[in-house]
Amino acid sequence: MGFAHLAALASAMAAATLLASFLPLYISLSPKAVTRTSTYATGLLCGAALSIVIPEGVTAVFEHSGGGDDGSSTGVEDAHESNSGWIGAALLAGFLLMYLVDSLHGHDEYPDPNPRSPHHHRHHHHHHHRHSRPRFHPTPSREAELEPLANGGGSSFSRDSSPERIGGKPQDDHELRWEESGGDSSASSRCRSPRPSGDDSNLIKADASSISTVIGLLAHSIADGVSLGASSLPTSASSVGDSPSSSSSLQLIVFVAIMLHKAPTAFALSSILSSSPATSRAFVRRALILFSLAAPLGALATYTLLSLLSNHAAGSTSTGWWTGLALVFSGGTFLFVATHVVREQEKKHERAEGEPGGMSDEERIGDKARVVLVVAGMVTPAILGRIVGHGH
Repeated sequence: MGFAHLAALASAMAAATLLASFLPLYISLSPKAVTRTSTYATGLLCGAALSIVIPEGVTAVFEHSGGGDDGSSTGVEDAHESNSGWIGAALLAGFLLMYLVDSLHGHDEYPDPNPRSPHHHRHHHHHHHRHSRPRFHPTPSREAELEPLANGGGSSFSRDSSPERIGGKPQDDHELRWEESGGDSSASSRCRSPRPSGDDSNLIKADASSISTVIGLLAHSIADGVSLGASSLPTSASSVGDSPSSSSSLQLIVFVAIMLHKAPTAFALSSILSSSPATSRAFVRRALILFSLAAPLGALATYTLLSLLSNHAAGSTSTGWWTGLALVFSGGTFLFVATHVVREQEKKHERAEGEPGGMSDEERIGDKARVVLVVAGMVTPAILGRIVGHGH
């Protein structure tokens, strides 16, 4: 029954993610609504990690520890010290994994593809950029995570737009893209839509950046699947032989937390890939399908692996111990995403206040609303845990 219940949740997650992924290809959603959902999900991830997932994992590790069975104080102290070390390592591993994924997959710099205007291309090296804007931009990266439309990631401008005079001042193609993306260089790199030129190397680099983005988000989706799979197993000694409903509270909280940040991320990934001139529609569809299936398959694989460990080790005690470590690991991944996005949102807010056009009115939410959404997200897991319990 436990596996069947998880399979149902995994199927629902896959269907919802597919829906969110393909929506930008056919309809236009409100940037402000997506921004609000992303902001709420930021607090929800942080609250789920600190008030539910990590405490539940720590409790499971100590509860199912095999050390100190002889009752001696030395044995108990050694067991506690060993468990503390494992807990710290698992928490660090989850945080470090997401840091490495964020750092390695999305910071390769590449030049802008050839401008759309042939005249501009011939004189590209003779133009003087009045605003000294950089010619190199980072590839689409983790900024898609939880804040898909915050910097214009889902609203690429028309491919037919031309770099003509705006406000009576001539602008080159790069300056036009920079301003249309709200003055954010990383956003302009994600939202640019130049016509493909004859320079194949530029197209190859742009395609590589899209693949890098997909790989990074796939890794995060698999980590989400580990969280859901681990939360589906019983974590307390008293619930090992009970029905699957004994761990349904933790499973529900983790599922909601994952879905509320996965849906905006799927929307962002679809918007980013569809706006790239080097990615075909077939590639976009395949990437979105892989992204939608990564977390459900990761959840099923984690559940199966932890169940097999219990059969080949010390039974239910071993299962609870490994499940606890998996929960602590997933809590580390949640913490990185939540804290990282809070920092990105603060930077985005500073840019919006300090630069004209830093953020469009359609995307901007007020300071008070942002704080309320984050705090509401942080306390939601604790409230749900109080209402439905933890299965102990």
